[in-house]
Amino acid sequence: MARNRRRTRDSTLIFALASALSLSMLGVSADGKQVIGGGRLGETGVIVNSVEGDGVSAPPNTSALSYLVADFETGEVLAAKNPHKKLPPASTLKTLTALTLMSRINMDKRYKASWREASTIGNKVGLWKNRTYTVRDIWYGLMLGSGNDAGVALATMSGGIKKTSALMLAKARSIQAYDTIPKSPHGLDAPGQVSSAYDLALIARAAMKEKNFRKIVATKTYVIPKSGPRNVNRKIRNLNKLIFTYPGVIGVKTGYTTKGRNTYIGIAERDGRTIIITFMNLRYGRDELAKKLFDWGFEAVGKVEPVGELV
Repeated sequence: MARNRRRTRDSTLIFALASALSLSMLGVSADGKQVIGGGRLGETGVIVNSVEGDGVSAPPNTSALSYLVADFETGEVLAAKNPHKKLPPASTLKTLTALTLMSRINMDKRYKASWREASTIGNKVGLWKNRTYTVRDIWYGLMLGSGNDAGVALATMSGGIKKTSALMLAKARSIQAYDTIPKSPHGLDAPGQVSSAYDLALIARAAMKEKNFRKIVATKTYVIPKSGPRNVNRKIRNLNKLIFTYPGVIGVKTGYTTKGRNTYIGIAERDGRTIIITFMNLRYGRDELAKKLFDWGFEAVGKVEPVGELV
């Protein structure tokens, strides 16, 4: 009995400490609401602290409905625009799929595709019914070619789309990505499926701890075997074009859907600093905006007082 009481007290203490840690990551906005990452991140519009005399310009103007620029290593948020606004994430949601499933499925496992993959709508890398692929092939297809068919395959291996969505939701909650509600493994528009610029940064930062993930998202090209009705080896290029055009980019994911419009998660290294950017609901000019946000982040890091933090 005494041992059981000690276990109960220990469990209560652990829960209390966990709760206190969680609460310590909360801030209070001007209207009194609790905000993950700091109270200022609950403000609307552009959020940034100006620094006079340090030669730091204002963040770039953009029609994107939300964005975030942060120091990847420290988690300090340098600037943001509506960072907790809930919006359709498009294919950036595949980053959460990877965070959730990559450690659960052996890379060398083989998977026989079915009509589910071949009939998936939207972007595909050509997984074809009754052909066998390695899980490694499928991950490259998901993250480089943004193959929705690859997302379906990974979800099927994990118990189906409904179960996978539940696993993804649990993973999002475990890293305090509370704005995120996944309904699919691929990010195609679905009722109620949302994330935020803040959450996308949390998700990518957590995913980059996985060695296989880091390697995949930094890869420029990959060959998908036995692709499509012609059964050919198909060379795919990373849809994150900044991998090719912006020095120092090491990931992560582009996205586009009718409702989500252009979305993006990017990480770049320069002179010992690493910057992470995210943005959502941009009509056009994804690569141009990404370059401007990276440029500003490298200009501002270490000079601009942070407006919040990635928890």
